[in-house]
Amino acid sequence: MTENAERQTAGKKLNSFIETRKKILVVTLIVLLCCIVALIVCTLVVNKNKLSGLTALDSISYDLTDGSAGLDESELNARRASALESLAALTSKGGIVGARANMLTAEIFYQQEKYADAAAAWKASAEKSPKSYIAPIAYYNLGVCYEQLGQNDDAADSYKKAADNKDYVLGTHAAFSYGRVLELSGKYAEAFEAYSQLYGKDPDDSWAKLAKTRMIALQIEGKAD
Repeated sequence: MTENAERQTAGKKLNSFIETRKKILVVTLIVLLCCIVALIVCTLVVNKNKLSGLTALDSISYDLTDGSAGLDESELNARRASALESLAALTSKGGIVGARANMLTAEIFYQQEKYADAAAAWKASAEKSPKSYIAPIAYYNLGVCYEQLGQNDDAADSYKKAADNKDYVLGTHAAFSYGRVLELSGKYAEAFEAYSQLYGKDPDDSWAKLAKTRMIALQIEGKAD
């Protein structure tokens, strides 16, 4: 068989293959196009819902804080109650909307000295957006709430999570707080190690310098071993 004949035969086979499977190919193409359209629509809906949620949060925050400097405590509490009521529909959402809604909720609870409720909201905020800038902020404030509740072990764990986030601008503050809470709990060796690691990373940082003073104090008191 000549090369030209072989090419003709191969061409006929290909045409035959396409012809016999034309319906399957058409259906597959339609399904693929439908999937692409569905993905686009889904993305648009998600983005619209996200924008709507963030807009609602901005509105709630504005209503809460606008002109608040001149309000008495009863008026402030009324605004806080109204904000919490509006936020309730957003705190259950996922992603950045849910994270920010829980963040604002936590701030209000903390102002009301409802530290357990604030802690729950900060924890939810961190968990809903674990890779965003919100997470370390939430963990640090969660540590503050746990301290208010006398839960020092939980506070230390939260401060460490905040400190371990390399993008957290207050990372050294969180690292010092981690060591401080360990020290308050009588875990002097662990506290000394935490202070030492902080000082070793950046001796010129103000919190690292403070950590160094605590290391010296623990050594003088015989608690560094």
